[in-house]
Amino acid sequence: MSRRRDVAAFAELRACGEPLHEVDTLPDIIEEFFRVEFPFLAVDSPHYQVTYRRYLASKWNDGDLRRAGVWAYFPWRHTAVHLPDEMTYLRLRTARNRDLITHQEQQRYHAARVGVAGLSVGMSAVMTLVGTGGASRLRIADPDTLALTNLNRVTASVCHLGLPKTAICAERVWELNPFQHIEVFNGLSERTAEDFFGRGANGLDLLIEETDDLRVKAFARFAARSRKVPVVMATDNGDNVLVDVERYDLEPERPLFHGAVDQDRLRRLPEQLTDAERITLADALVGSEVTARMKLSLLQVGTRLVSWPQLGTAAGLAGAALAYTARRILTGHPMPSGRYAVDLDAVLDVGHHAPQAVAERERVDAEYTASMRALFGEAP
Repeated sequence: MSRRRDVAAFAELRACGEPLHEVDTLPDIIEEFFRVEFPFLAVDSPHYQVTYRRYLASKWNDGDLRRAGVWAYFPWRHTAVHLPDEMTYLRLRTARNRDLITHQEQQRYHAARVGVAGLSVGMSAVMTLVGTGGASRLRIADPDTLALTNLNRVTASVCHLGLPKTAICAERVWELNPFQHIEVFNGLSERTAEDFFGRGANGLDLLIEETDDLRVKAFARFAARSRKVPVVMATDNGDNVLVDVERYDLEPERPLFHGAVDQDRLRRLPEQLTDAERITLADALVGSEVTARMKLSLLQVGTRLVSWPQLGTAAGLAGAALAYTARRILTGHPMPSGRYAVDLDAVLDVGHHAPQAVAERERVDAEYTASMRALFGEAP
């Protein structure tokens, strides 16, 4: 849309009769940007105001900010916000990243195209990714709507209940970065894969996979591997997180899930898995590193528990761990394939390494292994 048509559309919006909430702090934003650009000028310096007036004259329409920048309109809030242009907005919003993220790294990180499938833990990853200035082009996929039980780990409100998770995620992202490019998919499947992954210059640079469906998890990796797209996943582990990195961009023949499950079995997974199939597959994919409480919980899914338990602490930790891992991959830093434990218990629980605690974990592990064999036979 042209600038003239944008101005006309905004004038029409203002005149439509409904109250429009306008947020205009552009003068403050521009001065803050000036201070970021000239950090050596103290506000009480005699040169500050002189330099600032010259800056406004040369860069910002001689200080007349009414026609400067852009207005971002948020229809779900019926609110318009006056902002600077996209690159100024990005530079100011990521100013506190410097030099923890270098200018070159920030550019590569921001230019990346990332897909996120599954928007419970995935939403935490999206917000941390975008919050740190990464992945200006996002593809998000989830077929589900927000349920009340999601609110222990998804940052949303009761006003969002029943809405698609993709819509909630998109709204949150656009309120953080109104210039964000987002493509929304109603889940990841054989039907949507071609558009979701893309090809060539339009292809994903990275997939963050956080779906609950084991068949989709397998399919997503087959699709990513065939396109040489790296995959990262975080698995809740009580208050902790297990991060799996699969560098199909560097290892195009790498076995899925680090070879934990036979590839042919993964190709033949039925549309509907039995409880036994789900539990044994989950056990094989998660492995022996989960906490004692998680192991006991896994045995009770379908009897005392409706699904795998998850905590908000783990979702927040997963978002940070996934964004960190993604940034390393996207900026060319070493991030080998493998499993990485982000373990708060080991760091913050003062009794975690005590002999009695270690012995109790070993007892639960043996009990869990015996129960799995008694119920389902040998692991796949």
